[in-house]
Amino acid sequence: MMIKYIPVIAMSMLSLSAMAVQKDITVVADVDPTLELLQPDGSALPSTLRLSYVPGSGLQKQSVQTKIFSNDASRDLQVRLAVEPQLVSVTNTSAEPIPLSVAYGGKELNVTPITIKASDVFTDASATSTTNMPLEIKPSKASVITTAGSYQGVVSIVLTQAAKAVAPPSK
Repeated sequence: MMIKYIPVIAMSMLSLSAMAVQKDITVVADVDPTLELLQPDGSALPSTLRLSYVPGSGLQKQSVQTKIFSNDASRDLQVRLAVEPQLVSVTNTSAEPIPLSVAYGGKELNVTPITIKASDVFTDASATSTTNMPLEIKPSKASVITTAGSYQGVVSIVLTQAAKAVAPPSK
C-alpha cells in the first residue's frame, strides 16, 4: 500500500524545489465620477511628452488629441493651468528656465480659467464626450537654447464643470 504513495510523494518533492517568479504591479486610478480628460479612445493622456529640439530653430510644439468625458453635457466647462509651466534644467542649475505655452482647443491657457460652452463641444445633450480637441504645448517664444542639458517641467491642467443653474423659488 505504501508503494502507491511513493510517486505522489516524489512529485510533491519536485514541486517544492521548482522556482517561481512573482511580479507585482501597482495599479493606480484617479477617479472623478463626473468629469475626465482623456485621449479620444478613452485611454489616459501620456504622463510624459517629449519636445524635440532642432538646432537653429529651438524646441518644437507637441500636440495630443483629447476629449472631455462627462455625465452631464449640459454644463459649461472651465479649464486653467494650476501654475505657469516652464522647463528647468536638471543638469545645469545656472541655465535659464524655458517658459511654456499651453493651448486647449485652440485657446491659450493660463492660471485664469477660460470657459468652454457645453453647446460648442458636446454634440447633443445625451453625449458623454466632447468633440476631439487638441492640447498643444510649446515654448512661449521661439528661441535658440544656448545651454545644453536635460530640461523638465510639469504642465498641470485643472478642468471643472460650471455649477448647475439653480431655479429661482416659485412665488
